[in-house]
Amino acid sequence: MVGKYVREIVGERNYPLIVSKLRQAAAGEPVVYEYDIFDGEQQRRVQGSYVPDVDADRKVIGIIALVTDISVRDDLQRRIARGEAMFNEAFENAPIGNAIVDVQGHLIRSNRAFAAMLGRTLEEMTELSITDITHPDDIDADLVLFRSVLNKERDGYWLEKRYVRKDGSCLYGKLVVAAVRNDAGDAVRFLTHVEDITQQREAERRLAETNARLSLVTKAIPGGSWHLDVATSRFETSEALAQFVCGPTSATMDLARYSSRIHPEDLVTADLGPLLRGDMDRSSVEYRLETIARTRWMRCDRRLLRDAQGHPEQIVGVTIDFTEEHERRALAEGQASTDPLTGLLNRRGLDQRLRDLPQECPCGVLAIDLDGFKQVNDQLGHQAGDALLTETAYRLRAITRTMDLVARVGGDEFVVVLVGLETSALQVLAERATVRRQEHFATIAGCGHHVGASVGASWSPQPPSSAGGILARAGAALYQAKAAGRGTLRVII
Repeated sequence: MVGKYVREIVGERNYPLIVSKLRQAAAGEPVVYEYDIFDGEQQRRVQGSYVPDVDADRKVIGIIALVTDISVRDDLQRRIARGEAMFNEAFENAPIGNAIVDVQGHLIRSNRAFAAMLGRTLEEMTELSITDITHPDDIDADLVLFRSVLNKERDGYWLEKRYVRKDGSCLYGKLVVAAVRNDAGDAVRFLTHVEDITQQREAERRLAETNARLSLVTKAIPGGSWHLDVATSRFETSEALAQFVCGPTSATMDLARYSSRIHPEDLVTADLGPLLRGDMDRSSVEYRLETIARTRWMRCDRRLLRDAQGHPEQIVGVTIDFTEEHERRALAEGQASTDPLTGLLNRRGLDQRLRDLPQECPCGVLAIDLDGFKQVNDQLGHQAGDALLTETAYRLRAITRTMDLVARVGGDEFVVVLVGLETSALQVLAERATVRRQEHFATIAGCGHHVGASVGASWSPQPPSSAGGILARAGAALYQAKAAGRGTLRVII
């Protein structure tokens, strides 16, 4: 380079950039400036420093030039500036509270979100310390962690604590603190982030209260809950239901284990098919369940939960023991359908039982009327009459099967429905019943009163629809029997 012209050294592309500065320095004026030079296609930033070289007479005899490559410095400064801009953008516009705190715990800087959380202005925030905005009961916990960072025991911490707003009200915040340290490792600043979790805490409180109430209800009501995931077919009972069924040490039960406890006759009733197919959204069923105590009647309310597209997603159920209620209901129904004196079916109970018989079931029917009952009742009193009716009911049960229906449908009128009886057997059975009735009734009243029975019989290939239908033909046969004299039988097929 020595001995060459500047123009040759810097090149034709760069020379126009510096020539005016060289002339300025040649005129005796020091020059410091920055410009971009090109080395082929590569560009770099440099700083030029031209100092006039003068002789003793202060005449410029040359120029001392210093050229420094400042590309790295400029790039670093740009990155620093960009980083500061990004930090400021994130700090100021974050949806959560941000603050910078010094080592004494004073707030140096706050963003608008944090100020708004505390109901203060940005100017007011810089006049406060962490103890000024922290609930008195939470200050010690915060300061212990703060000092542990100063003592280099940790680099940061997080804490849920209460903050005090300007109006004195409180909010719950989740605080995250990070230390900024110098080269010696000493903390010089603290970056803090605060998220308002007041609503979350309130929701957690309400949930805890709900769970506590649910727990009390679960303990107070025998039974429990279960759920079934439709996609995986995974069924699981609550521990409360499992312990109700299998004992206090039992864990949850799967579908096979729980179903095995349902009475076989009630499995159809407990079927979840309509809910699984989405045919219905809820249902309530009753079934018997074998528990550690004994067989219990359970009421199960089931509900289908659907996904966003309306497809079945989950079934939840609550199963409650209502055995006592069921027994009271059964007793009430029995009393409503049973004759209180004899314990036989009454007319209402007979109608109900007839409706339950299979449609293809033939039946024989006996209509029975006591002969001489009125005289016993009038002369010996109602107590003797009641004894006669009770004995009649006992004797009718003795000659019939468990499946047969025996009813008292009037004062001294009885009906026997012989379920499944073929027509060929009706005459024989009716005659046998008539003879036996005479034997039993002749001696029961005493005091010389003769009590017998007249019987009318009929047969049907299908169950009669009601007691009224029975009496239509069997009653007609009974009328013929009574007209023929006491202790007689007539059959109308």
